[in-house]
Amino acid sequence: MPLVLRASLGLALLAGFTCSDEGKPSAGAYCKLPEEGQAPACLQFAQHTYTEFFSGLAQNKVSDAEARRLEADVEKGAQADRPYEALSTLAYGYYRLARATSSQGTADPETLARLEHWNELLAKAYATSARDPGYREAVREAALDVHRRAPPLGLHCTDSGGNPARCDSTEAVVRAMGEVRDTTGVRGEIGRLFDRLFGTRP
Repeated sequence: MPLVLRASLGLALLAGFTCSDEGKPSAGAYCKLPEEGQAPACLQFAQHTYTEFFSGLAQNKVSDAEARRLEADVEKGAQADRPYEALSTLAYGYYRLARATSSQGTADPETLARLEHWNELLAKAYATSARDPGYREAVREAALDVHRRAPPLGLHCTDSGGNPARCDSTEAVVRAMGEVRDTTGVRGEIGRLFDRLFGTRP
C-alpha cells in the first residue's frame, strides 16, 4: 500500500467514526439507532472508545463513572475529540436504558434522573453549536431519533407554555430546538432553551 494512502487511512481512524444512513462507519455523521433485533454495527468504533459504557448497557445498566465520562464528552459539544461518537453513544444509551426501564414496568428514579440530565446535555449541545451547523443538525437528528424510537417515559420537562409537565423521552428537547432556531446569540439561545425545557435556571 502506498505510504500516502496508508497515512490517510491512519488519520481517518484517529479522527473517529460514527455511521451513515447505510449503517456503515463514516466520519462526521450521527449513527442512527439500529432497527429492532439488529446489532449497532455503525457503533463499532464508538464501542472501542466507550468500552465499559457499552458493557454496562449489555446488562441494562451504566456505572456513574462511565456515564460521567460520556457526559463530559457530550458537554464539550463539537469541540470534543470525537463529538459524533459521543453523541451517537449517548443516543444509543438513552434508547437502551429507556427500553429497559419500560420493560421493567416500574420507573427507576435513578435512570429517569439520568435521562433527564441527558436531555439537558442534548439541549446544551444544540444551543452552543450555532457555529457548527453540521454538528447542530446531528444533535437534532439524535433527539428526533430517540423521540421516535424510545418507549414513553414520564420525565420532568415543561410544556409548550412553559409549565411543569411530564413528557416522553426527548419530546420537549425537540420542541425547544425548533423554537430557538430563529434566535440570535449563543447566550440567548441557551437561556431560552433551558427556560422552555426546565423552567428558569440560575
